Amino acid sequence: MRRCFVVCLVVLLVMASGSAFARGAREADDTVTIQIGLAPREVGQTFPALLDEFRAANPNIRVNWLEVPGVPGEQKNLYVTNLIGGSDEPDIMALDIIWPGEFIANGWTIPLNDYFTDAELAEFNPALIDAATTLDGEVHAIPFYQNAVHFFYRRDLLEKYNLSVPTTWSELEEAARVVVEGENNPDLVGYTSMWAQIEGLFMNYLQFLWGAGGNMVDARGRVAVDTAEGRKALNQMVGMLDRGTAPESILTYRPNDAMALFRQGRSVFMVVQGFVWPIITEPDSPVADVVEMGSIPVFDGQNPETTRRHAIGAWMFAINPNSRNVDAAVELIRFLTREENQVRLGVETGNLPPRLGMENNPALIDAVPIAAQQFRNFALGDVRPSVHTGENYTEFSDIMQRHIHSALTGNMSVNQALRSAQAEADALLGK
Repeated sequence: MRRCFVVCLVVLLVMASGSAFARGAREADDTVTIQIGLAPREVGQTFPALLDEFRAANPNIRVNWLEVPGVPGEQKNLYVTNLIGGSDEPDIMALDIIWPGEFIANGWTIPLNDYFTDAELAEFNPALIDAATTLDGEVHAIPFYQNAVHFFYRRDLLEKYNLSVPTTWSELEEAARVVVEGENNPDLVGYTSMWAQIEGLFMNYLQFLWGAGGNMVDARGRVAVDTAEGRKALNQMVGMLDRGTAPESILTYRPNDAMALFRQGRSVFMVVQGFVWPIITEPDSPVADVVEMGSIPVFDGQNPETTRRHAIGAWMFAINPNSRNVDAAVELIRFLTREENQVRLGVETGNLPPRLGMENNPALIDAVPIAAQQFRNFALGDVRPSVHTGENYTEFSDIMQRHIHSALTGNMSVNQALRSAQAEADALLGK
């Protein structure tokens, strides 16, 4: 018995000393490891260099880069799977601007107000901050870069017919008619965009809605679909098809389809995301030297300063609520969103910084001249109602896409489409 006691005592002492040694080792080595999830295609070669610089400046923080898929849906599925499983990886998640509402509703992010001051948050495009903010003011994500749906036009054709750049939809339709009739080219259309039944269609509709003085969310914070402004917006889209400003084929067009048509010199006007600019201005592009970017038109009688709004997108950094190293994750986010680092990323990738005042940054504007116009459009930007629809945004967007497309194809009238969409949205959102 005595021998057993001695043996057990020795074992306990060894275990205790081992535990103490382990604790001492951890205390002596206070290095922590964090992981950031981000798609490589978004960040070019500058991002790995930035991570190396951060590691050098913060030797106590090890950073691992989880190279997530470039397809947003696949990225989201990866994050959600990990979060549901309680994983603490990645510590930092790059979120599409339409995801925060769902992630916040499910408790998959943490509020960052205790880590970033109001003054720091005010340095970013407020529309992007709003997209990640709860109704009680908790900010759950920090913008990394921004993009938008832009208005492109053929400068040479407008000059040829002594036409000004249109600022209203009626001016655009008249300019398109004059040019198309004057060119007498059966392959030339007046207007192209992404009107297939995709997310881009909903973004397009929102720009018409905003340009009519409307909004998707009413004064009480409720989603409002069946409104006078909504009917005006959708009637305009239907009318552009009926009057021949836009071709019937636009109803199948995704962004790359619209870009291809415009790049071939076969459209006077185009509305798509800004990623097309480097492609339509490549040296071998037929329109490289004659294309310009402007601001989205509005409706007659509307004040462009208050109703002209571009549908903007962004990728934002949020922190996993299971992270064991939140402070280190915050430091990396703060480093990556510094002005000088965002300028470096913008120069290489064309993904522009979401900070205010960047239109005056000479290094960025010299390297990306079109950025000046893009920043003007960002200043007029607004976001999709993902915060107000929360975890139901994807399904709500699908409701809108289906009904907008049904009106455009003539399967439903404008009134029927919006009335039905409102009923489905109310059922979905519990109104």
